[in-house]
Amino acid sequence: METQFSRLSQHLYVHHGHVNTGILCDGDRALLIDPSGTTFQMTLGELGITKVDQILFTHHHRDSTTDFPISDGVRVGVPTEEASWFTEVETFWNDSQYRWHLYNYHPHNLMLADAIRVTDTYTEGAQIAWGSASLTVLETPGHTDGSVTYLIDVDGKRFAFTGDLIYDEGQLWELYSLQKGQQTSDYHGFLGARDELKQSLEKVRQASPAMLIPTHGAVMDNPDRAIDALLERLAYCYDKYVAISALRHYFPQLFAEFEGHPGHMPIREGKPPPEYLRHFGTTWLIISERDEAFVMDCGSPNVIKQIQQLQADGEISEVTQFWVTHYHDDHVNAIPEFQETFPCETIADSVVAAVITNPIGFRLPCISPAVTRVDRITRDGDSWQWNEFTMTAYHFPGQTYYHGGLLVEGRGVRMFFGGDSFTMAGIDDYCSGNRNLLGADVGYEKCLRLIQELKPTHIFNCHVDPAFDFTDAEIV
Repeated sequence: METQFSRLSQHLYVHHGHVNTGILCDGDRALLIDPSGTTFQMTLGELGITKVDQILFTHHHRDSTTDFPISDGVRVGVPTEEASWFTEVETFWNDSQYRWHLYNYHPHNLMLADAIRVTDTYTEGAQIAWGSASLTVLETPGHTDGSVTYLIDVDGKRFAFTGDLIYDEGQLWELYSLQKGQQTSDYHGFLGARDELKQSLEKVRQASPAMLIPTHGAVMDNPDRAIDALLERLAYCYDKYVAISALRHYFPQLFAEFEGHPGHMPIREGKPPPEYLRHFGTTWLIISERDEAFVMDCGSPNVIKQIQQLQADGEISEVTQFWVTHYHDDHVNAIPEFQETFPCETIADSVVAAVITNPIGFRLPCISPAVTRVDRITRDGDSWQWNEFTMTAYHFPGQTYYHGGLLVEGRGVRMFFGGDSFTMAGIDDYCSGNRNLLGADVGYEKCLRLIQELKPTHIFNCHVDPAFDFTDAEIV
């Protein structure tokens, strides 16, 4: 079998499995950093290691901590700030605040499945003497709030085990863990932990290691070049995100420093919706010539009261159809009460229906425990007639994969109800946990191509009063 490890110095090795595990040797005993996976035991055997007497973890994610048996008597060290997520992880899995209505993701669901016994906790500057090596702990948040880097001085060189702070030259392991709110909740904080990440990378740089060894990725023997490339790409990535971010409409103060940046899409002016539409909270309502109502989404009992008031005022007769745009709690929380109050037909895209009829089967951002009855499940392009309007349903994987879009044609207009996928400032792409981004004809590319093809006269967002549209140049 091919060797799965490399030698960094006389006493230091790295096992390359699904993660990189540091192996500091002293005769037949070892200190391990982020041991994980079943193939690791073979490497220990090849190196003649018969005893593991100390283990260090850089952070609490289960991909770097699972499937390695920890024997009694082995010392286990973790970052102080994350100790409870090793020893009391059941408090995460059993607490409803980490299950429903998820707008904050620190910690998030890469948590351990089972608790791990911990003997030692470390903060900034802690020193560990082991064999012929000395280790120093650096607090390096970014990938998680409490991540640490272990500097190992051994055999005349310094090595930095950086966890998932960096993956390779100019690369990260993943973006999802960098979701973090600054002036708002984590939900609105795409790349929100980038400032912490940058500070941590600079701290590691200043320690002057000869090599960076990430938990996932490649060993880097030119740390300055690797860090410089990542910082440059982070800045570029965030600038491109801001250029078309719908969040500029909601929170312009968050992006004041980007005002006037070249290549950023100008924010469109809104246009008034047709007079037969009503907007309450996240709900749009269409009134037909026969005074029937077609309702979209119901996140609050207040919407039910508003509709009842329309009935009392004689503006509508009855609600005859109900469409659910997507599963987010502010769109579905009050649907059970709505369905009890207005016993009309409920319609949803097949992907949306899978979540809202069985929310306990999913663990997603902004998910609600409310269970929705769906009477008609639509497929991409299904059409039907509702009074004088032709309705055409689409799978619309914009803000989230579990999302539908609805084209409503009639009275001389083509109205597209895109849920939360767009505002006049661009795409609602500020939560990486919602994403279905990349590839031909998937995610937002699919959505934009559909808008380009359908050419709606009005686009509607569930949170925004005015309608809007996009030019072909903006879509491209």
